[in-house]
Amino acid sequence: MSRKIAPLLACALLAGGHLRAESSEFPLVINLPSAERMQYWDLGVVFTHRFIQPVKDHGKDAYGLDGFTYAGVGFTFGIKPIKGLNLFVYRTADNKTFNAGFQQQVWNGDYVRMALRAEHFDEVVKEGVTPFGRIGVTGFTAQLPTEIFIGDDLILSLVPTFVSKTTTSDTILPVPPGTTPNTKPNKGGVFNVGLGLRYGFTDKFSVMAEYYPRPSKFAKAAPGGITDGSTYQNGFAAGFSYKTFKHRFTLAGTNASGTTANQVMSGDYGGGPRLTSQWAIAFNVARVF
Repeated sequence: MSRKIAPLLACALLAGGHLRAESSEFPLVINLPSAERMQYWDLGVVFTHRFIQPVKDHGKDAYGLDGFTYAGVGFTFGIKPIKGLNLFVYRTADNKTFNAGFQQQVWNGDYVRMALRAEHFDEVVKEGVTPFGRIGVTGFTAQLPTEIFIGDDLILSLVPTFVSKTTTSDTILPVPPGTTPNTKPNKGGVFNVGLGLRYGFTDKFSVMAEYYPRPSKFAKAAPGGITDGSTYQNGFAAGFSYKTFKHRFTLAGTNASGTTANQVMSGDYGGGPRLTSQWAIAFNVARVF
């Protein structure tokens, strides 16, 4: 009897490992997309929260928790007939931005995983001009989330991103006082490369960090209305994640208030990321059905 049970047990374990390898994962780290995918007809839901008030504004304000927040909700759907294809929609309170698009996993090797992601974004608020740029902007983004596995638990992410239109498109970028004024408007979109690193030190707990470089065209530009010599900043986010049955909870600190590709990677959204010392609390809750 034992000779018959052993092969059956081995097959069951192998099958279980295969099923785990084929399980769905919501394709999001903190703000950057991952090259994961929702399998079959599975549904993934994410709730995002970004606090605006910086943590350094003291404990009397609960380290930013008393301040204003931007909340968002998104859905990602697996498309079973086309392996690796996901469709998604997302809505966030930041300028009532609505995003819709697709992500196709194009490579899933032992050491490299890659996906192609494209989306349309629409700020539903009435179009207008603020000191930090336009609102009511529409456009598209294209990304190539690429993950490199350094061992079993350490993953390096590169996310090349093109944003077709930003809040300062077709406007003349202001410059810090005492420098030569710009005379030509900021034309065209923005290309940027987001960087990420995450490490899973148990099956449930992981830490991660993301970096959103300042696009070169904003290196010598000042956010509108700021006259203290400041220029646009680099963005970052860092935190940890806890994964339990079909849920993933992520808590982070970030100086970038947005969540969508056009908000985080454009470099000029809402005046760009805040100073590094002005980071605030952020969290995501993802659920797979």
